[in-house]
Amino acid sequence: MKNHLSITIMIFLFVSCDPVSDMEANIENLTTQELKIDFISFDESLNKSLQIQPNESALFQEVFDVGNTFLQPSLTDYDSVVVRNSSQAILKIYKENSPGKNIYNVNDDWIGSEPMKRVFKYKYEIKTKDIE
Repeated sequence: MKNHLSITIMIFLFVSCDPVSDMEANIENLTTQELKIDFISFDESLNKSLQIQPNESALFQEVFDVGNTFLQPSLTDYDSVVVRNSSQAILKIYKENSPGKNIYNVNDDWIGSEPMKRVFKYKYEIKTKDIE
């Protein structure tokens, strides 16, 4: 009886839990040069840098959330995103309202998918034409 009660309580806990969502956002370097991407914030503790080799990708953001049924990348903490080459030359500066293809435009310029329920995958591709 004691074992039956424990199993019943565990089943109740699993059934009553909020759904869990997972999101992964990657940036893919489709150029022939090594790129350094700096995410710059007014709060310097939030600054972040990615080094991406040609034809490789790097994890930009990963989120695990309880209760949310939709997740997507967020760049709200960043004032600008600077793309440099291995010589530290600035190739592109993204600002929130920059025209054209823009890393801030998650809905328009990121490739998104939901391979499983509440699992979201995003990819932002940097091509040579994007940084010329």
